[in-house]
Amino acid sequence: MTGLAPPLRGLKILDLSHFLAGPFATMILGDLGADVVKVEPPSGDPVRTLPPYEIDGMSTFFFSVNRNKRSIVADLKSEAGRERFLRLVETADVVCHNFRPGVLERLGISYEVLHERNPALVLCSVCGFDSEGPYAQFPAVDSLVQALSGVMSLTGDPDGPPARVGYQIGDTAGGLWAAIAILAGVHGRLADGKGRHVEVSLLDAQLSLLVWQAQDYLSHDVVYQRMGTRHPTLPPSQAFECADGRYVYATPSALPRWWAGYCRAIGEEWLLTDPDYAELGARQRNRDALEAILAKKFRSRDSAQWIAEFRANDVPVALVQTVDEAFALPSVERRHMVVNVELPDGSSARMVGNPVKTGAAEVFRAPPRLGEHDSEPVFGSPVAGETPGSPSPGGGSRAT
Repeated sequence: MTGLAPPLRGLKILDLSHFLAGPFATMILGDLGADVVKVEPPSGDPVRTLPPYEIDGMSTFFFSVNRNKRSIVADLKSEAGRERFLRLVETADVVCHNFRPGVLERLGISYEVLHERNPALVLCSVCGFDSEGPYAQFPAVDSLVQALSGVMSLTGDPDGPPARVGYQIGDTAGGLWAAIAILAGVHGRLADGKGRHVEVSLLDAQLSLLVWQAQDYLSHDVVYQRMGTRHPTLPPSQAFECADGRYVYATPSALPRWWAGYCRAIGEEWLLTDPDYAELGARQRNRDALEAILAKKFRSRDSAQWIAEFRANDVPVALVQTVDEAFALPSVERRHMVVNVELPDGSSARMVGNPVKTGAAEVFRAPPRLGEHDSEPVFGSPVAGETPGSPSPGGGSRAT
């Protein structure tokens, strides 16, 4: 399908968020056509200069979650900066922030103030753990969210210490839920024309992703522990080392036909009739013995040979790959999951694409430099008011 408009074209978002969760949410919406204006203090988002790697003078951290946005500077601790922001609120659809609870009120831009300026406004608040109570003022960083939510206790080898998930799932999951919350708020006002305050907790987001592990605890008091690559309930779903030192992950899941194909692939069809391994319940009870048999078997061939055998028997299988190998997969190019953005000097930088394919032409603009759009109209209105000063590395007004 071609010729479609971006699905969120016309949606106007003021983005007060910083670090990762909030900016990730607003970038998703910007990719889908929303007009996202990043409102920054004079020193900018704190991660703009985070070492060690950079693109176009910005840290790769900042670069990765701030494309398809504009940047203006407003010191919200000053009367002029606050009034400048409130004028923009009057024509915005959404304000997104991830300040700690109480910061908006201290800055004089509480939901009540914003709602008075624009009764149809949707305010999205992203908090770390709770908007009130003993955890409300705890600094929320990804690793703490993983630790408190139980995710670390589920990650790592059984004989080793808890481990963090290898990427920022605490922040990014919160960002995904925040994007959903914003769209829910915008859709909700179609019925009554009223704005609303939607809130996402990073802790809540992690708990929601526990799905059946959480359900087994809530229903049967089962507390799962870390098991490395082993699946808690579907043995022998796990990664085994092959003769070439690579790891292959094959899974029969819960389907008898896949278990049959698995046994054929490894040349051990006797497992299909052995009472210790024939049924899933038996495999759960005899997991360790089965794992010992399979570990020895997998070490007898190279990874490519095992993958060919499992695919020939229609069993789900994958090589455990590094990030560079993942980006070399043919489907990554076919689905445009690596995109190029043009930089001010005429060069380009590669970025991860947006997984949502809508049929509309995709446009990806490089993340903005601090205050790059101060002299441009915002949402059709001039932004005259506070005159931005030159950013200073040690200064700034970002409230925390």
